[in-house]
Amino acid sequence: MTHSPTGQEVQALLKHSEERFSALVANIPGAVYHCAYDEALGRSPLRTMAFFSEAIEEISGYPPSDFINNRVRSFTSIIYPQDRARVEQAVRQGMQAKQPYVIEYRIVRADGSLAWVYDKGQGIFSEKGEGEPQELPLQLNGVILDITDRKQAEADLRCTQTFLNSVVENLPLGIFIKDAVDLRFMYWNKASEEVFGYSREDVLGKNDYDFLPQEQARYLRAKDRQVLTGGKLVESRDVPLMTPHHGERRIHTKKIPLLDDSGTPRYLLGICEDITESKKAEEGLRESENHYRRILETASEGIWMFDVDSKTTFANSRIAEMLGYTVEEMVGRSLFEFMDEDSRILAQAYVERRRQGIHERHDFKFRRKDGSDLWAIVSATPILDAAGEFVGVLRMITDICDRKQVEEALQASHQQLVHILERITDAFFALDHQWQFTYLNGEAERIFGRNREELRGVNIWQALPETADTIVEQQYHKAKREQIPVIFETFCSQWNSWFEVRVYPCAEGLSVFWRDISDRKQAEKALQDSEQRFRATFNQAAVGIAHANLKGEFLRINQKYCDLLGYTQEEMLTQTFQDITHPDDEDADVSQISQLLAGKIQMYSMEKRYITRSGAFIWVNLTVSLRRSSFGIPKYFIAVVQDISNKKQAEEALRRSEGELRTKNQQLQQTLHQLKQTQAQLIQNEKMIGLGQMVAGIAHEINNPISFIYGNIAYAREYASDLLHLVQLYGKYYPEPIPQIQQQIAALDLEFIKADFPKLLESIKKGAKRIRTIVLSLRNFSRLDEADMKEVDIHEGISSTLLILQHRLKKDPSSPEIQVIQEYGQLPLVECYPSQLNQVFMNLLNNAIDALETQPCSPMIVIRTAVKHEGGAIHPSHVMIRISDNGSGIPEDVKQRIFDPFFTTKPVGVGTGLGLSIAHSIIVEKHGGQLTCISTPGQGTEFAIELPIQPI
Repeated sequence: MTHSPTGQEVQALLKHSEERFSALVANIPGAVYHCAYDEALGRSPLRTMAFFSEAIEEISGYPPSDFINNRVRSFTSIIYPQDRARVEQAVRQGMQAKQPYVIEYRIVRADGSLAWVYDKGQGIFSEKGEGEPQELPLQLNGVILDITDRKQAEADLRCTQTFLNSVVENLPLGIFIKDAVDLRFMYWNKASEEVFGYSREDVLGKNDYDFLPQEQARYLRAKDRQVLTGGKLVESRDVPLMTPHHGERRIHTKKIPLLDDSGTPRYLLGICEDITESKKAEEGLRESENHYRRILETASEGIWMFDVDSKTTFANSRIAEMLGYTVEEMVGRSLFEFMDEDSRILAQAYVERRRQGIHERHDFKFRRKDGSDLWAIVSATPILDAAGEFVGVLRMITDICDRKQVEEALQASHQQLVHILERITDAFFALDHQWQFTYLNGEAERIFGRNREELRGVNIWQALPETADTIVEQQYHKAKREQIPVIFETFCSQWNSWFEVRVYPCAEGLSVFWRDISDRKQAEKALQDSEQRFRATFNQAAVGIAHANLKGEFLRINQKYCDLLGYTQEEMLTQTFQDITHPDDEDADVSQISQLLAGKIQMYSMEKRYITRSGAFIWVNLTVSLRRSSFGIPKYFIAVVQDISNKKQAEEALRRSEGELRTKNQQLQQTLHQLKQTQAQLIQNEKMIGLGQMVAGIAHEINNPISFIYGNIAYAREYASDLLHLVQLYGKYYPEPIPQIQQQIAALDLEFIKADFPKLLESIKKGAKRIRTIVLSLRNFSRLDEADMKEVDIHEGISSTLLILQHRLKKDPSSPEIQVIQEYGQLPLVECYPSQLNQVFMNLLNNAIDALETQPCSPMIVIRTAVKHEGGAIHPSHVMIRISDNGSGIPEDVKQRIFDPFFTTKPVGVGTGLGLSIAHSIIVEKHGGQLTCISTPGQGTEFAIELPIQPI
């Protein structure tokens, strides 16, 4: 029979099972959990934990007890907010599919840091009951692993991979990778695109045969197979390859197999470089070496190179030919074997100077193979290595044997030249480039009073200090600096003589000749004195005098003539008569000259204009005569010129003064007209001021009694009503009065008085009210207390003006009633001069009434007001007042002058002609507004006023 466990046995088994479960869970590398599936219970997905292993504290920093039944926090609360929706979605999808869910997401640790976790779980469902459509999800079981280190490693790996990819991609070498099986390209960096001329799209996934010529593809395929078969690096140093963008190129390629773990080639790595340019450079270098070698071999100079021990390392054929050796015989031999003993000592000193890095050029004597001497110019340059160490000498050798022979011939010639110089009568000496005497002849010794041996090698400025800082030194320096011969004359006081000095530059310095010309100078002095007397007379004349040839070119001219025109004498000698003559006077001058040359006249005088050096004109009186030869042939003109500019200026000043007088007279007339206009306007203003004062006074005087009358009318009506009521009471209670009273009632017509007396009082009230209104209008119109700008109601001013003009608007026997239509807009208060503006309204309305007096029927004045906005502004800037009539209109010629002072179309004695002029001045000048007249004959007239709301 089967043994049923007791309660104690069950407890023991359960405890044992729990211990095994706890040991198992403790050894799992993660946190094991068991939680409710909150969504199935209609709750928020908090992941309410029923069990959480201890590992969760290591992962999150929170103890498992915090999460049990959400005691302190829910597990969902530590999921990184941006990952929660994704976690819930993954769990939901797993539950719906009844499949395990796997999620990686972040949690926020207790210390605030983030940790990546791996969460794998599975749902637990209820058994399907009878009548239930499906099993219900109840709980979740799963495990959570900390994968933060793995995620960090993956990120580091991605970063490293990105870095390596960037390095490979940007290497200046072409890098490509092929699959080892079918040799299709799997990688192709940017440098490969540049080397081969094919883009990634052209290459990836293809093999060589897909885009290269067959022959090239076959060659490359063979090399690839060689690499994969041999399993080692294969290098192709110079592969010709045809590219689509650069034509044929030379490619250096290295290929190596990449093996898998079993040692089998999996990929082929290729590294390539375009060496076309370096190949061209190598070929160019070889060609250059051959070129320079040919130059060395064909050079006209000997080229000789030595090592540090002065042994020959190179000798061209020219130096070998000079010394009588072959090149092979010279190479390896010492420099000192090609010279005699005396030259060897000198050469050793030269070699030491080369060791010191000194470059030199000097003459040197070598010994030929046949024993003869070879004179040469040696240009020696030390050869240094990259570290600056001395490694040898390069010597350029030029054969100067012929020059030496020439020098000997020159020496003989020099002796002959010295013989000649010693016998000439001029002093001669030679100077080197340091201004030292190198030679003096006997005449130079005599003039200078010094022995030539004493002077040779001495600086001339030290030997002859009296010539320093004089024309002698200046001209010597000029000859040397400009390398030109210089000839000058100078007086030397120490020798009391004049000398003509000739200086000739040469390779060695200067050759100088001194010739004593004192006798010639004395003769010239006598001639100059005679010439000076004539020139003084010529130059000191008070008038300009000039001689000119038949072409008009000046031959001689005195200073007065030059002063008149502002030229120097040198400048005048480059001018002609035509150059300085005013173009308008030239024809008259030429005509006179023609008559003079023809012999028709002996001389002529004329007033003409000369052009000065500054371009200004001067007036002169010119007298011209002709000098002829003894044969009557014309030789030159003599011109005498006198400046008459002052006379001409006086004439011009007189003409200008007359013109200025006329101008001032016109200005005075204009000023007088303006004064009259201003006077009339002032008179009109005074009239208006007087009228305003009078009106204000009358209004004041009338206002007091009228106010008294108007104020007592109410009392009079009340008293009259009381009296009439009393009379009625008497009549009611005393129907039979005494005869005297009855007679008086009949005489007074008491019933009429009772009916008419209230009407009479009402009429008196209306009349008084009318008078008060008129008085108020008069006061408003005059506004004597409003001389400053104030904010006023434009409509009030117009109404006051209309009230004053009411008598002219009413019908009378000579004219019909004028209808006034007022179309007022909503105007703000306008800052203005009220009394002046009322004067404008008065003038414009009076003119409109005058224009309508002859209108036979329906005369009408329309007054419109409105605001105006400037440039789309929100608030209005101006008000517009338009006063129009339906009169006969104004002709165009009258309209052009309508605002002119004193202009009027009315009969003489009617009006001043200032009304519209004053109105225009008030609106435009005083208020900064505009007043315009719009009128067409037969269609009436409109005056438009535009006023700024605020003064400008």
